[in-house]
Formats: sequence, C-alpha cells, structure tokens
Amino acid sequence: MGFGRDLKNSHEGLLKLQDWELKLLETVKRFMTLRVKSDKEYAALLLSMTQQTEKQEAADYVSTVSKVSCCCNSPPSRGVRDKQQVKKSYQSLHHQLESHNHKVTRSDLDKMKATYRQLSRDANNAKEKYLEALAKGSFFCHQVKV
Repeated sequence: MGFGRDLKNSHEGLLKLQDWELKLLETVKRFMTLRVKSDKEYAALLLSMTQQTEKQEAADYVSTVSKVSCCCNSPPSRGVRDKQQVKKSYQSLHHQLESHNHKVTRSDLDKMKATYRQLSRDANNAKEKYLEALAKGSFFCHQVKV
C-alpha cells in the first residue's frame, strides 16, 4: 500500500539530508582551519610591522619634534586657513537657509491666514443663509398648519 512507499521515500530523504549536513560540516571545518591559519599569519605580520615602526619612530622622533616646533612659530598654516574658510562658508550658507526658511514660512503663514479668513467668511455667510432658510421654512410650516 501507499504507507510503505512513503516511508521508504522519507527514509531516503533523511539519508540525503544527513549526507548534505555532513558535507556542510566538513566544508565549515575546512573554512575554519583556513581562517585560523590566515589569522595567525596576519597577527605575525602585524607584530613585525609594529616592531619595524617602533624602530623607525625612535630615530625620527627628534626630527619630528623640530618640524612641529617650526610650524608652531610660523603664521597660521594652510590647514587653519582652510578651517576658517570652511567656517565662513558654513555661516554664510546657514544664514541663507535661515532667511529662505523664514521667507517661505512667512509667505505660507500669510497664505494660510488669508485662506482661513475667506473660509471663515464663507462659513458665516452659509450660516446666515441657513438661518434665513430655516426662518422661512418655519413661517411656511405655520401657514400650512393653519
């Protein structure tokens, strides 16, 4: 009957799934082994680079200090001027944006106020017409009843 065939297919499916999982685990194991190896090589290279840099820094320390002291005694460097220029341009752009924002906000606010006033007038006129119509309607109702 159908139950035996379905059970056999399920068993084969489970075996295939287990084989696939084993292959995946083997691949992960190979990857992790290569990763550990490359991390060890990277750490060793970093160590050698820092040791070489420390040797060079000891020799260059005196010349670096003298260069810095020369720069401190001279007029503002190009970097300082660049920073000042950036600050000026930022302030200028900020001022322009503020004025534009104020102008747009003011004009939008004025438009909305005018619209509000017009709609308020329209609402009052409609209310007056409604009250007039209501008064006429009640007048007609009294005439019809009599």
